[in-house]
Amino acid sequence: MRKLVSYFKSAEFPRIVEVSENARKKVRNTLEAMDCSSALLITGKNVYDAVARKIEERLEGLVLRTVFVTTLRLEDVRRTEVEMGLEEVDSVVGVGGGRVLDFGKVISSELNAPFISIPSTASHDGIASPVASFKENGKPVSISTNPPAAVLADITVIRNSPIRLVRSGYGDLISNVTAVKDWKLGKEIKDEEYSEVAASMALMPANLLLAEADRLDLKTPSHLELLVKGLILSGMTISIVGSSRPVSGAEHKFSHALDYLGYGNGTHGEQVGIGTIIMEYFHEKAYGVGDWELIKSSLEKIQAPTMAREIGLTKEQVIEALQYAKRVRKKRYTILEDLDPSKEDFEIALEKTGVV
Repeated sequence: MRKLVSYFKSAEFPRIVEVSENARKKVRNTLEAMDCSSALLITGKNVYDAVARKIEERLEGLVLRTVFVTTLRLEDVRRTEVEMGLEEVDSVVGVGGGRVLDFGKVISSELNAPFISIPSTASHDGIASPVASFKENGKPVSISTNPPAAVLADITVIRNSPIRLVRSGYGDLISNVTAVKDWKLGKEIKDEEYSEVAASMALMPANLLLAEADRLDLKTPSHLELLVKGLILSGMTISIVGSSRPVSGAEHKFSHALDYLGYGNGTHGEQVGIGTIIMEYFHEKAYGVGDWELIKSSLEKIQAPTMAREIGLTKEQVIEALQYAKRVRKKRYTILEDLDPSKEDFEIALEKTGVV
């Protein structure tokens, strides 16, 4: 008997994606297009006053409950489910930043209801990804979820968010440059499964923004739209591959190490941005592939941090985090596993790149 082999791979993507200056106004039409007759609205107090209140008004008669997210723990999701009791909702609408959207992705997956993602900023690629980041006992934990069924990214809303968060989104997006290099190493050294399509989807928007860095103004709607679309594509690559491999390499291990150790005051995007400078240096030094100076100058041009002290880190803390990063996700092969840099190697890299 012939052995049955699966030749194809299926992936789930948002059914509706709109990036425009009026995307938020399409929320009711979006729910109706999905035959949804009720909704759980997830948001934050500040975002509610600025944006979500009007969205709630647009959904008059559909919103059964509004939940304000203050902390991001699994017990908060469970508590919300208990409080809902016998209420049945057939959709979840999240209006806010990463914390709100992650909460919404988890509870919508638990309820088996479509999630409509309405980001209030563009600080990372979680806008459209099938992953939520929580903190348990003070440590970061990643949870697999269903991807959003719809993404309504309103440029007017995002443009009014703190510019630091938007710059963080730029740092998260360009980190795909080193993440894909690490993935290729995994393919070549460990014979990992590799998707050229997913790698290209992760790289193209990152390279486009790097090429435009001289002229980039993240307060300009057209430039901001490029960033948002790039972050959405990044999130979708995770769905294609079934893991964060295309968008998370050694630079993310460094960021996770800082989170585990509790060092600094940087955002996720700021941490991976600096991590990208360091890891690009190692790729360029070892294989002659990459341009860490381009990465650094692009971050400087948009006024994102490129030095450890800008996010509250000392040289000693950066070195400790880099050493700790070699213990994070050890099965994910990156430039750290490939070169196994010593403390002295890290010190030289930090000095050469000007990170410290």
